[in-house]
Amino acid sequence: MLPPVIPAFNHSHVLPPFEGERMNSAHSSPYLVTSSELVQRFAISQQRCIVLDGLLRYRAELRGLGFAQGFQWLDGSFVEDIEAREDRAPNDIDVVTFAHRPAGKSDQQINQMLSTRPELFDLELCKREFHCDTSIVNLTTAPEWLVLQTRYWYGLYSHRRGDALWKGMLQLPLDSDDDSARALIDALMHQGEPNAGST
Repeated sequence: MLPPVIPAFNHSHVLPPFEGERMNSAHSSPYLVTSSELVQRFAISQQRCIVLDGLLRYRAELRGLGFAQGFQWLDGSFVEDIEAREDRAPNDIDVVTFAHRPAGKSDQQINQMLSTRPELFDLELCKREFHCDTSIVNLTTAPEWLVLQTRYWYGLYSHRRGDALWKGMLQLPLDSDDDSARALIDALMHQGEPNAGST
């Protein structure tokens, strides 16, 4: 099995939808990544570090509630070279979480969870708190509904907003090396502080 890899941006400033002459599962979108690989590739500015910090906090909160099995598709201007294309940094990252429901939780408990933690499940609140433009897909739902949801999100995420250019995205397991990624982000954000390195 080939190690996870994030390809270089193409001439359109996006991840390519696939690499090579023919599509295959090892070299096509969504590209499988780890949290530390994500940070190493995209933590190139203070603003991007802020967004990555929010994503890691969001993931930690989800796991704390029991959403520990599944993966996230990552997309939006954050995984594009938006700096070169529009001369700006990304404000947030688009995230759709495909997750199994928390083990042992009843429907009533899950509904209560949704109402008591709105910052995790309300789009605007989540964007404000975690810099994540989010949605969640239940992997234990009916297969027909799951196919419809997957088709919708893949169609949306695989095309650039504005001109519908075909592009690639990333897939990040919920169970990844977030601790290593957190250490990287904390170090990078500390470097950007005015008194970093002072005694």
